Amino acid sequence: MRKTLAAVVAVTSALLVAACSSSGSTSSSSGSTSSATASSGTSSASIAAAKAYQAQFLGSPTSIGITTPLNSKPAAGKLLVGLDSGSGSAVVLAKYWAQAAADLGWKYKDLQSGTTPASQQAAMASAIQLNPFGILTSGIPNSTLTTQLALAASKGIWVNSSADTSPAVGAMFDTSISNPAQLAQWGKMVAAYVVVQSNGKAVIQEFTLPIFPILVDFDTAFDAAIKVWCPGCKVTTTPQQGSAIGTTTPQAVVSAVTRAPDTNWLIFDLGDLATGVPAALSAAGLHGLSIGGLTADTPNIAGLKNGTENVWTAYSLPIVAYRQVDSMARKSENMTILHAQLPTQLLTPQNVNSLVVDSQGNYVGVANYRSQFLTLWHVTS
Repeated sequence: MRKTLAAVVAVTSALLVAACSSSGSTSSSSGSTSSATASSGTSSASIAAAKAYQAQFLGSPTSIGITTPLNSKPAAGKLLVGLDSGSGSAVVLAKYWAQAAADLGWKYKDLQSGTTPASQQAAMASAIQLNPFGILTSGIPNSTLTTQLALAASKGIWVNSSADTSPAVGAMFDTSISNPAQLAQWGKMVAAYVVVQSNGKAVIQEFTLPIFPILVDFDTAFDAAIKVWCPGCKVTTTPQQGSAIGTTTPQAVVSAVTRAPDTNWLIFDLGDLATGVPAALSAAGLHGLSIGGLTADTPNIAGLKNGTENVWTAYSLPIVAYRQVDSMARKSENMTILHAQLPTQLLTPQNVNSLVVDSQGNYVGVANYRSQFLTLWHVTS
């Protein structure tokens, strides 16, 4: 997303902690942290294992990932309010919140939430004043909204969030969609691709957005999988601020690569974070670098097509939005919340021309996702 991740997630237990040890160093001038690598090289067996893992994510998914229908079609007219940060994929997510609510026969109201705790709290307070059935958020932790969630609970208003590390508690009844485990899967997927494409010789600059706690799960999983499959690879991490997207990050990337001229991979916590990076690299005379990371936005898909970018995880904002509205519908029917992974894939130059996208080029993934949801909702048979 640019995102509240609108970003944002299930890896199997086999990923969880790498076997090889590492030592860390910190660059006082840049704030970057570097993971030193083992002296041994990467074995052909490790590369084969990474290749086998990535293979299952190269094709387009066909299912929305849930099959349990609602008990009955929900009563029409309920109001949902979405907190929309107003930038990047958050706008796309909000668009599909509105479409999903309309498909269900409900109403939708969009409120700008910004990306700071103060603006998010103010937007949540405004949403509560509308007395909706439910409020939709993405990536805003419970700790930011403690007071507002208590007020929502007292008024019987339900909240759900995608891309969230928070537990489901009280008014925040569902944080299962694009949860930390899903982010961990994406981290492992990207790591597998990097290992295979570099033939176990990756020197990686990783640009992170720690302001969004959910993204740390992607970073942790990516780093752990690199250590498992590629002990001879190196990862250097440079944290970025949300305000750096499209502004100072491109120059930060140029500086990092200049300091480490053996760099051959650049990994970003969000597709939006790579905004302006290819142009900045070209202007600095830096070529031959592979670019990828978490959650492709439309410019990243264009980059895959024109050869300036190399791999991104797919994040179907339409399906995320419909899953959140589906969760609200199940709450209205007093049904159990469904915990299921999102359909996903790796987006690469090899498959980019066959991706399922909407009219604006946003990744959809499952061609008939809408009809699958409508069937579950008893809107169509």
